[in-house]
Amino acid sequence: MSKTLLRLGLTLLGPLILVYFLLTSDLGKIWEVLTTTNLWLFAVSSVLVLPFLWAKGWRWRLILEGWNINISTWFAAILYTLGIFVGSVTPGQGGDAVKAWYLRREGHPLGPSLLSIVVDRFFDVAIMGAIAASGLYFFRAFLPGNVQLLILLALAGVVAGIIVLASPQLRRWMVERVLPVIIPRRLRQLAVRAGLRDRVLHMPVMRLVTLVLASFVTLGFTFVRLYLLFIATGVWIDIGPYLAMIAIVSLVSVLSVAGIGTRDAVMVVLMTQMAASGQMHTTSGALFTQDEARALALGISTLFLILSMVNVVLGFLVSIRYPLSEALLSQKQDEEATELSGV
Repeated sequence: MSKTLLRLGLTLLGPLILVYFLLTSDLGKIWEVLTTTNLWLFAVSSVLVLPFLWAKGWRWRLILEGWNINISTWFAAILYTLGIFVGSVTPGQGGDAVKAWYLRREGHPLGPSLLSIVVDRFFDVAIMGAIAASGLYFFRAFLPGNVQLLILLALAGVVAGIIVLASPQLRRWMVERVLPVIIPRRLRQLAVRAGLRDRVLHMPVMRLVTLVLASFVTLGFTFVRLYLLFIATGVWIDIGPYLAMIAIVSLVSVLSVAGIGTRDAVMVVLMTQMAASGQMHTTSGALFTQDEARALALGISTLFLILSMVNVVLGFLVSIRYPLSEALLSQKQDEEATELSGV
């Protein structure tokens, strides 16, 4: 019962935060932001999802090769698109699971497929964490001390993770010594059933460097797409604070469904402060008032949500060509087999 209430509370947290900001803001100004947005720039931002997905697929393919799983960049990008769609319309990490089950249907082992997705996500979090850490400099005047400490701890975790990935000896030590101690027995048994035994990730240093560079390319598309939305609403933000803000927004968005509420809160706090400090102004150079900055934050956050819906629609169209039913059926059959075996 307590777990159910906690899950419900976390689900409602984002919408409640959003309702608070809407009730305490000028809805007319927010509506004006949305209705005066440059539609051509929004369209360009939407179209850039195509090279973004291709770059994502290319990077994931490089990671999969570390487990001797070879697929084309095109197929990897298709699975990424499907993952975005399923992850947006189902609770939990359904999108990640579907990508792994599709690989399994193609004859690849499930365990390494799932771990490849974990490693893939690690690179995104690692780069975003490093960029978010720059907020310690750009937002030092108003960022709470405990938040600064959390950013530093996250950055230290990112560095430690990269060191482990770069060293075959550390990777093997982590798999053979550390994980068996901290992972429950049931999960260890499931890992064996999934085909993880004696399948260690091969990650040469040059491959690691390539993956880091590929991560900057994929995230670069994200930063450009979102910056176009700011320009489309007549906003100019200094590049350094902008990158730090988007990185922080990306990290906190996972705390609520589609980032609703948590993204809005961070953008309101940071954009009002940037407007006051002169780091954010109109494209013509004029400064924003606090109320204008607040309305812009909520309006642009809404555009972020609409842009993500474009990705979802694209994923839906791809799902028509690559139906999800077979992959989901395989997932259900495996879950039933696991339950019957008592793992």
